[in-house]
Amino acid sequence: MKNRKNLIIAACLLAGLIAAALVINNVSDNKNNVAVKRLDDDGYLYYMDYTKDYYGQEVMDAMRKIGYIDPGCSVFFTHNVGVEPITCRNYDFAHHVSEEDPTVTGLNIILHCKPEGKYESIAVADAVWCGENDPLLQQGGPDKKGFDPDMLDILPYQCMDGINEKGLYASIQRVDIKEGDQPSRFPAGSSMLLRYILDDCANVDEAIRKTKTGILVPEDWQDCHFMVSDESGRSVVIESRNSEIQVIPSDICTNFYLGSDDMEDSYRNGKLREEAVKMTDEELVSDYKYDYGYGHGYHRFAAILGQLECYRDTEKKDYYTRMPESAALVILRSVVQNSYTSAAGTSMTQYSAIYNNEKKTVEVWPFQNYSKSFTFDVEGNQIS
Repeated sequence: MKNRKNLIIAACLLAGLIAAALVINNVSDNKNNVAVKRLDDDGYLYYMDYTKDYYGQEVMDAMRKIGYIDPGCSVFFTHNVGVEPITCRNYDFAHHVSEEDPTVTGLNIILHCKPEGKYESIAVADAVWCGENDPLLQQGGPDKKGFDPDMLDILPYQCMDGINEKGLYASIQRVDIKEGDQPSRFPAGSSMLLRYILDDCANVDEAIRKTKTGILVPEDWQDCHFMVSDESGRSVVIESRNSEIQVIPSDICTNFYLGSDDMEDSYRNGKLREEAVKMTDEELVSDYKYDYGYGHGYHRFAAILGQLECYRDTEKKDYYTRMPESAALVILRSVVQNSYTSAAGTSMTQYSAIYNNEKKTVEVWPFQNYSKSFTFDVEGNQIS
């Protein structure tokens, strides 16, 4: 009898430990069937299977109250050694703990969505944008006491990049609005358009049509542009400038307009001349040895372009690059932004990711920790 009693006590203790572990690693709301699972040891990266109706009025109303979304970022398109198209991405933004504490932090969530009647997708969201002044959305937020998963209601509209079941990839990159240009009419228009592209479009052509005929008009999102690629191996940049949409075939995108030369016009002695935009960081301070280029992010663009050229397949008529994915990661790491050094500017690479357009997977390296990555397929399954 004593042994049986001890077994019962041991079983109860084991059950308690398991329950405690679940609380530590997952935050759940049974009513909404929401679960957030920590992936990394430091609390910068999580996984979430989103099951709410984010096209419902409640979520849409909450989204329209969101403030400005201002991502930096670098992205390029290439092929791996298996000739599979891959899209490689750094997401850059320097979130801080608070005004009093300038420590750089972040909370990124790999998000699986499968809305009824639309395409399934896997994407990476910046959860801090859901409420950037809420301390529970800072590093390790979902593990903190009092965290409410309802704070993540608008998370599908905070995805910075993603891929859907058709192999269509899309991501947001900021562009600087020039003096005299029209600013964005809707602060979160770009992130909403990204969601619509992932949910409704199967290829690049459909994504282009979505930007022209969707709910959001070009004026809504013209402080950002989109890199879009698909399973066929096509990649373009879609941007809106002064309500005019341009589509530029490109395998690289950073943070300056590609559809125009981005030169500043000026007159001297009555004659029109073009001057290159002076390269500055986000504080409009120039600390670069070479002071002139095409604008914000040009140094990263040039760094990626020079390395891609090394992997060009000269046997093909059209420009085509192919490399091991380990080499693609080296390129991403070469343009990482680190706010703790003056050489790279004032932004911060929150994560690096490689999307496989053919396999419909994403591999993510959180917060510049390249010793371990996390891979998911488009159905939300983690791949070891």
